[in-house]
Order: sequence, then structure tokens, then C-alpha cells
Amino acid sequence: MLRVLLILALLLGAGYALRRLYRTSPRRMWQWLAIGAGVGLVLLAVTGRAHWLVAVAGAVLPVLGKLALLLPRLLPFAPFAARLFAGRQARLRSAWLELTLDRGSGAVDGVVLQGALQGQRLSGLSEEQLQALHRDCRGDPQSLALLTAYLQRARPGWRPADGAPGGADDFDEPAMSAATAARILGVRPDASTEKIRAAHRALAQKLHPDRGGNDYLTRKINQARDALLRGR
Repeated sequence: MLRVLLILALLLGAGYALRRLYRTSPRRMWQWLAIGAGVGLVLLAVTGRAHWLVAVAGAVLPVLGKLALLLPRLLPFAPFAARLFAGRQARLRSAWLELTLDRGSGAVDGVVLQGALQGQRLSGLSEEQLQALHRDCRGDPQSLALLTAYLQRARPGWRPADGAPGGADDFDEPAMSAATAARILGVRPDASTEKIRAAHRALAQKLHPDRGGNDYLTRKINQARDALLRGR
């Protein structure tokens, strides 16, 4: 009984750790899962308990073969699946970055839009690359605010190597359009007041300071709510 409780506690602890890691960086979560799977396979091989993997592979491979045959038939549904997945993400764009916030998990990532790192994801950048990107974004307050929002959530404690300010969000921005506000909150521009407030509340909970929230992101979702409710 004690062994069962210990295993259960370990599984719950691992699940909690993976959930926290997914919120900060999905990429790192998958990396740790891959490392854990590799270590598990090595331990099974060393202890002579890997024989059951052969049986599992023998059962799974035929199923994978049938799925491969069905793949051409499933391709027409790929655009729909992509739109469905994209609908889970709030997107904020500036001259240098497009930041994505998963509405379900609260995980933040983004893509560099220009410069030497164009096309690369923020979660895949090294420390040296982040320092260079931070220097590049200093000429655009909005880009610097987005990068700071990512760093505060995904890499707590990160600081510019040259001691420059991390970023400020006290700058004037143009009025937000209804289309942009709807993309941020994940609702239609003509959604009801109740749906807009519910979407804003759910996203605000993900960005609460106790969950690694950020003042700039909070301000943006408040701006999105106000843009959609204006005139109602």
C-alpha cells in the first residue's frame, strides 16, 4: 500500500511540474518528456525489462500503417484543424514580434518578424540571441513591451546583460480596432456583452500576477474588452 501511495504521489508531482512547465514554455515541457522517455527506455534495457516493448510495437505498428493510408483522406480537414487550434491563441503584434498567448494554458511564445533572427520562435532562442533581440527592440517601445512580457512569464529573473532597463509599457498606443480586440479575446466582434466579459475574465485569470502575469498584457486585454464594449 505504501508503494502505491508513493507512486501516486510521484505521478501527481510530475503532473503538476509538467503543467507549470507547459504554462511557461511548451517547448521545454516536450524536451523534458523526451529526456524522461529516453532515460526510461535505457533503464528498461539495463534491467532486462524491455521485452514488452517489442509486443507493444508489434501491436501499434499495424495501426500506424492503417492511419498512414487514411492520411490523404484527412488532409482536407487540415485547414479546419489549423483554424480551430489558432482560435485558442491570443495574438499581439508589433514591428518586431508577434506574441501568442494560449487561452487554455496561459503559455506564452512568439515569433521574430524582422532582423537577423526573423522567423525564429522566442522559446528557441539562446541567451545570447535574446540579449541581441532586446537591444534591437529598444527602438520600438511596443516591441520592447511585448518582449518583456514574454521574458517575465517564460524566463523569470532574466535581465539585460548591459544593465539597460528591461522595458516600459507607459507609452501611447493607437486605438485598438474591433477586429484586433476580437482576435485577442477569441470572440466575434459582434459577440454579446456577456460573452465578451466572460472571455476577458477567463484570460485575465491566466494573467494574474500570482500566475506570472504581466502589466502590459493585462492592459492589452483590458483595452480589447473596452474596444468591443464601446458604445454599448
